[in-house]
Amino acid sequence: MHVLTADTTAAVSLPMRFVVASILLLATMALLATATSGFLTHMKMSDLESQMSRMDATASILYAGGPGSNLTMEIDIPSGCTVVMGAMPGSEAAWPYDAKNYFMEYEGKYTVRESRAAYSNELMGGVSFFGSGTHRVFMETTVNPSTGMLFVRVYELK
Repeated sequence: MHVLTADTTAAVSLPMRFVVASILLLATMALLATATSGFLTHMKMSDLESQMSRMDATASILYAGGPGSNLTMEIDIPSGCTVVMGAMPGSEAAWPYDAKNYFMEYEGKYTVRESRAAYSNELMGGVSFFGSGTHRVFMETTVNPSTGMLFVRVYELK
C-alpha cells in the first residue's frame, strides 16, 4: 500500500509570495506617484509658459508701436509660481541691464525667456513681480527720461 504524505512546500512558501507581491505593488505605486507628480509639474509650467508667451507677444507689439501704446489683459499664474519681468534670476538689481528678459520660477526651478520688449515696473525703477493668482495687468510703453530707453511698464491694476 501507498502511504500518502502531505506535501506542505506550497503552503510554506505562500506567505513569502504575498510579501514579494506586496513589495512589487508598493514599488509600482511609488513609481506611479513620482510620474504623476512630474506630469502635474510639467502641466503647471506649460500653462504658465503659455500665459507668459501670450503676455510677452502682446508687450512686444506694444513696444514696436513706440511710446504711448497701452493695453490691459488678464493673466492667471498657477499656484506656487512666480514671474519676474525685466531681469534674470538672481540679478534683479541689475535692472535695466537685463530689462529685455523675464523668468518664471516654480519650486526653485527657473525658466528664462528673452523678449523683444524691455520691461519695467510702474515707477520705472526696476522689475515687475507677479505671484500666483489672477492678475489684471496694465501694460504701457514709456520712454525713461534718464536713459532715453523705451520700456513697457507692466503692473497690476487694483
